[in-house]
Amino acid sequence: MKPLPLVAIVGAVTVASSVFARSPFDGTWRPDPQRPDPGRPSDVIQLKQGEYECQSCKPPYRVKADGIAHPVTDNPRFDSLSVEVVDDYRIIRIAKLDGSTVVESRAEVSSDGQTLTERQILSIAGPRPVDLTSHLSRVAPGPAASHRISGSWHLLETDLTNHDEDTVYLVSDGFLTMSDRMGRSFRAKLDGTDAPYHGDSQFTSVSVKQIDDQTIEETDRNAGRAVNIARWTIDPDGKTMHVRFDDTHGHVQHQDGHKIN
Repeated sequence: MKPLPLVAIVGAVTVASSVFARSPFDGTWRPDPQRPDPGRPSDVIQLKQGEYECQSCKPPYRVKADGIAHPVTDNPRFDSLSVEVVDDYRIIRIAKLDGSTVVESRAEVSSDGQTLTERQILSIAGPRPVDLTSHLSRVAPGPAASHRISGSWHLLETDLTNHDEDTVYLVSDGFLTMSDRMGRSFRAKLDGTDAPYHGDSQFTSVSVKQIDDQTIEETDRNAGRAVNIARWTIDPDGKTMHVRFDDTHGHVQHQDGHKIN
């Protein structure tokens, strides 16, 4: 598993040998939708009189909602943004950095105005675009005469739209083999020896250690420096995986996943 947007959990299915016991890690694993920390503040946005404003963004910004790209200053993620109003329920946002699209977002409010569904294509989170869908619930309405998307929204969950982080794990002959639908893969000995990591520019090598029958620790490196440490633990039922991610900079994230075959 790798965290959203970060994040990935995947598996492999194989026929166990009549001589060797099958590892509880063998199988296809799918991460549960990511849910925010309980204290995460609400998203506050306003679309009124032809202007779109994200008041909760850091830093906040405001642009005209005319479908034309407008400059956004002091934002490290994008330097221009276009906002197109499709109708009373839907908008499209396209963020660019140095002329290249980094995020394309399509957001739609439900007919009762109480839920918001946003699908984002992120082109900055890895070697290939990431397709995410988020669901939010309304906390407070927007001002009078504003677009239905205006107001305060509480993030419920975010998930990969097409489950591209389904991952294949296979333990055999003292090696762990991993591959996922995003093109990432490695084959590493379970003794902590470094091995090449393929398909992700963030990582150049990986090492894995078998802590016990139900626990494996993975360390991802870039040019020899550890940049992510993940510890996976399988429940006794063999169907649930708990993962702890440490980015080595003080940020720890937890996520669960489930075996799908």
